[in-house]
Amino acid sequence: MVKIEIDPGAGFCFGVEEVIKTAETRLRAGEVLYGLGDMVHNATEVKRLQELGLKTINHEQLTTLPPGKVLFRAHGEPPGTYQTAKDYGVEIIDGTCPIVSRLQKKIQKAYGEMNHETDQLVIFGKADHPETIGLLGQVNGDALVVSSVEDIAAIDPSKKVCLFSQTTMDPERFEEVEKALENYLSKNAGTSGIHHFKANCTVCGQMKKRKPGLSAFAGKYEVMLFVSGKNSSNGRMLYEYCLSLNPVTYWISGAEEVKKEWFEGHASIGISGATSTSRQQLESVLEKVKELTLT
Repeated sequence: MVKIEIDPGAGFCFGVEEVIKTAETRLRAGEVLYGLGDMVHNATEVKRLQELGLKTINHEQLTTLPPGKVLFRAHGEPPGTYQTAKDYGVEIIDGTCPIVSRLQKKIQKAYGEMNHETDQLVIFGKADHPETIGLLGQVNGDALVVSSVEDIAAIDPSKKVCLFSQTTMDPERFEEVEKALENYLSKNAGTSGIHHFKANCTVCGQMKKRKPGLSAFAGKYEVMLFVSGKNSSNGRMLYEYCLSLNPVTYWISGAEEVKKEWFEGHASIGISGATSTSRQQLESVLEKVKELTLT
């Protein structure tokens, strides 16, 4: 008999789970609800919410909405979005993850305490990610975004650096950037002698647990199925890590992509996913695998 199990550490992170619950509760109560951007980087989950009645809008549509409430997703928004909603009388339901909200405040505080002639703010993240856009909005865009060690060369070594991270980035890559940046500043400070550096690892605690948890899980199975949206940066990072642990790993968006031939000659199958993957999706993949391995 084939052994099939779901990774106990997989499933929605806290922030995403809460905003999805909020959307479901209000939609089932019959409210007219708009979602500003995709609630989660997961096409299957977005489609499910839209079928419940959620109307997904973009930032430009925020100024032309008919009556209804707008749900802000867990990634957070820049202050300008709140001001636009206020100016146009839009009622907001703020689904920003509490961890992201605290980070926004930390960045605001650090920026307010800086001497902007000698200090600079750096954010380790994806420049086009909604969370990073929201973080940049806290400081009117006056921060440099780096996504890799290679980007460090764009930082002014003559200024002090205060480093933060998008909450969903890889903690190991943050450490790599932190060390490389410290070396870069030390070597390139020049005659000023300035190379003061303060690093704040603001990667979410749940993210920090995912790689160790996946490491303990993926090696137990002959085949791994990794479930996530293909547009999820967290999903891509964790899939690639899973693949490095188990070379027989398949990246799928949902149960409909599972293929019977993947399991032929194998006795154990593990199923995991990103922080934007619901337990419901993981369980539907489990049921599909059971169906295929029993026929």
